[in-house]
Amino acid sequence: MDMLKKFWSLVLPKNPKEINDIVDMANMSSIKAMSIFTAIVESLVMLRYLIIYRENLYFNLTTAVNITVVFSCVILATLADLFIKGKIHGHKLSVFIVLMFIIIISFFSMYTSYTNYKVGRQILVLFVANVSIISFLQITPLYHMVLLIFEFILLYSMLYSVDGAKNIVFINAFSYLIVVLILCVVSYHRKNDSVIATYEARQRAEDFYIKSSEDQLTGLMNRFALDSIKIKKGLTFCVAMTDIDLFKTYNDKYGHLKGDEVIKMAASNLLEIFRKKDCFRYGGDEFLVMTTKLTEVTFKQRMSEWEKKVMETGVEGIDTPIRISYGIACGIVYSKDDLLALIKKADDKLYSIKSVRHTSSEDK
Repeated sequence: MDMLKKFWSLVLPKNPKEINDIVDMANMSSIKAMSIFTAIVESLVMLRYLIIYRENLYFNLTTAVNITVVFSCVILATLADLFIKGKIHGHKLSVFIVLMFIIIISFFSMYTSYTNYKVGRQILVLFVANVSIISFLQITPLYHMVLLIFEFILLYSMLYSVDGAKNIVFINAFSYLIVVLILCVVSYHRKNDSVIATYEARQRAEDFYIKSSEDQLTGLMNRFALDSIKIKKGLTFCVAMTDIDLFKTYNDKYGHLKGDEVIKMAASNLLEIFRKKDCFRYGGDEFLVMTTKLTEVTFKQRMSEWEKKVMETGVEGIDTPIRISYGIACGIVYSKDDLLALIKKADDKLYSIKSVRHTSSEDK
């Protein structure tokens, strides 16, 4: 039973969606290239035929097969290109395109090998096609094995109908089939292991980047993440520089651990309103919020909502409402310097608001 399970896992492996997506894109790229190559080669073959026999042209089965292959390859190349560009998608669709390509190329190769055999030539076309498919495409072994076995039976039957396949040594042909079946399984798993290893390495790199870009106390993005931002020219940024009012008082009166709780509470509420990638801990009790996804009006509404949530939430052990101040600046950004200027403008507005509030507090 264990042997059967191992065999089944070899010929019918199951990959997670992320791996299938990578394999699908690789297969579509290969099919696009091979389809274009096949269409060009067969078009040149037909052009040569037209030139040589231009005075005695006639339409036969071989011509029909060549035309069918050329048009089929053009259609498959177009579908593969649409898939790569994301205009069509889906793992089942990718599998369908791959199977159609294999069937078309296999039948064309069988027909060519059959016609070559009838005139005493080598039947290498099918062998070359099989090796190319195994080398460039990643196909679930079970499906590929079924197609190869069917292909072998059909070709041998066709050759047998000509002269009893007397020029074919059956044991050699059967050995070739076994080797190809083993090769398709080995090739699949080598490619699959490589894809999985590459994907896992990429995930580890992304996880490391996220951890190195994340503030440990609040879970917001940190200054490293801010410095790493890539600017898309011509986008409108809405930026808010914020801090917690009278934060030093909380540290002095309740202790630094309680001050940390205040910071975490404010950050937690911020993440309920804005995307994590838009929220940065700028330093101490200062937060920076910036986005290209909201209008200035909506951005100001969200900031006001955050201010209210912070006041309503509070922190256990602190009786007075916790307030935040913020300065907002919006503008079109073309470079990193433009963004830094916008952040400074928001910071200047925050400073002005804090000054007014501080003066009002002293007057009271």
